[in-house]
Order: sequence, then C-alpha cells, then structure tokens
Amino acid sequence: MPDSPSLLARLPRPLLAVVASAFAVATLIGFWPRLFPEADAHLGNPRLTVALPNAKALYYNPAALSWLLTQRPDLLTAADRDPQSDRARSFAQAVLEPKLFRRLDRESRFDTVLLVGDPSQYGPLLDHLVETRDFRLAYVDHTSLVFVRDAPRAWTMEDFAAVRTAMSGASKRKRSAFLALTASKLSAAHRNGEAKTLLDEALALDSRSAEAWSALGSYQLERGEWAAALSATERALSIDREHLGALATRAQAFVSTKRFNEAYAISQRLVEKLPDDPNLLFKHAQIAHQANAFKTEIATLEKLIALAEAVRWPVTGYRFYLAQAHTAAGNGVPALENFTRVLADPELPADQRQFSLESIERIKRRTGL
Repeated sequence: MPDSPSLLARLPRPLLAVVASAFAVATLIGFWPRLFPEADAHLGNPRLTVALPNAKALYYNPAALSWLLTQRPDLLTAADRDPQSDRARSFAQAVLEPKLFRRLDRESRFDTVLLVGDPSQYGPLLDHLVETRDFRLAYVDHTSLVFVRDAPRAWTMEDFAAVRTAMSGASKRKRSAFLALTASKLSAAHRNGEAKTLLDEALALDSRSAEAWSALGSYQLERGEWAAALSATERALSIDREHLGALATRAQAFVSTKRFNEAYAISQRLVEKLPDDPNLLFKHAQIAHQANAFKTEIATLEKLIALAEAVRWPVTGYRFYLAQAHTAAGNGVPALENFTRVLADPELPADQRQFSLESIERIKRRTGL
C-alpha cells in the first residue's frame, strides 16, 4: 500500500473544524476548575460584566457561551441558545475559518468580538483579527480577549491597571498565575513585548509557579525557540508533573523538532487525563500518525467520529483522515469504505474530493479490490 500524505501536512478543513469547536465548549467550560482546584473568584471567572462593552452585534467563540448566558444574556439571540442552529454552527466553525467569519460579519456587522479560553481554540481567527486591524484589541485578562471594531485606540498596558488592581489582594502564587495566563493571551495576540513583561513579573512573584514556567514555554514555542520551550516546560513539570499546559506545550515542541516518539508518549498521558477532549484527541491522532502508531491513530479517529455522531455533528472531516490512516496501515477494505463515505458528502471540499478519488484508484490498483 502507498504511504498516505502526512496528517500533519493536511490541516483540518471546515467540516472537521465545526466538530472540534463544538466539542470544545464543554472542555473549556471545565478547564478553569481543573487548573485551579480551589474555588477562586479571581482566577476562576472572567470579569466580562465590566470589561465587555455594550455590544449591539457580538461575535463570540463557543467557550464564551456559558458565561454570556449567565452574565450578559441580553447580548444573545434565540439562535445562540440552540447548539443545532445554523448560527451556532457557523460561529463554532468561524474560529478556524476567517473567511466564514467575514461572511458572518458582512451579514451582522459585528461591533465586538469576544474570545474566551485557550488561544489554541481560536488561533486562526485571532491571527486574522490582528493582521486585518479593523478590529482592535480593547481588553485582555487571564481568561479573555475583546476586540472592538474601529476602536479609537488599541489596548495598552495602562488599560491593564484596573484588572491588575482587582488581583492586588490575592496571594503571590495567584497573582503570578494570573499574570502568566494573561501573558499567554497577549503572546497569542502577537503582543510579545507586553507578554514577556508580564512573564518576568510572574516569575519574580513566584519562581516556583508551574503556570508561569509553562506560559514562558508557550511564549518561547510561539517564537520558534524549541530548546528554550523544552527547558521551561521541564522546569514547570519539576514543580507539577501533571501540569496540562506544560505537557501540551512540551508535546508540541517535540513535534516541532521531529521527536515524534517523545511527543507521542506525552500525548498518551494527556488523553488519559482528558479522554473526551476533541482537540487533544485530534492532536493525538496527528502525533500517532507521525510516530507510525497507526492502530492508535485509527482508534482515536473512530472515537472522535463516535463523539461527533452522538451530538449529530458532521463527521466527514474525521472520516477523511481515518481513510488515510487505514491506507497508511495497509488496511485496504476499510480505507476504501471510508473514502467512499467521504465522497457521499456533497459539501466535501474539491481538493479532498479529488484526493479521495485518486486514493481509491491507487488502492484498487495495488490490492485488486
């Protein structure tokens, strides 16, 4: 059987992005309590009731929904409350498809964009907003980024003073974590100077903060400083060997340096801790492909399909990769079955349709099926 194209080389297309983003809602809602086990009003909840402007047309990522439902329900429509609505599906998809965001923007003329949670969940849209500049960063804290259309000026560190003051009575450990998490948001928004300033302050407050070392590793990973990122995450894990952020960053640094077996071992640990997290599962499938662990890749993609089907979300994207995984493993029959099912989807992108047709022909020629 021919080798299939690398899964890492073929990024998720819209059908796959919708599924991953939808599942991410439940994952991110539960993330903060896992990160900070003790109840803490400062670190556990965003302060959006104060920071969010009186938006008339709001775009938000899926992870923001639960907080909006409790803090600003006036900003939501009936369709926002229905996860199966076209609007909800489009909002979930747009975090990974800036062209779709722009289509929605032409229809609704958003004045505010709210992004909550881990920037890895909305990286493509965040990069687009930073590059296009018609929306400006207006607010940032440890949980959230707010962009406002045609804001008279962009956010500065002076604007951070009020949020910093709210943390002034917390312990050094909590203030350090708060600064580190905010720095991660700033780094993802390409504000590296301010991010590094907050990271230095976080480590000065608490040099034993696993969160601060993990955030430093993430910052260095963004800059392509692989050795430094591995060193920082090693320091974080020496303090807290189960720190999720440090483990995830370390796995990605190993991928970036083509140390796939080491990345795979860490990825296994992560999915053991969060076995139903779709983003971790998909990344695990990617890493398994590169480590030639095709049985794991296949089982992981099959689980993702089952999760998607349980909530009636599209599975074509996952099946596309599953067909490739079976091809790489030499499993001709299931590869053909999955490519055939992929082709039955009328919304399949043209390049994936062509790839699927060519793959079917290659498999038939080599196996006689």
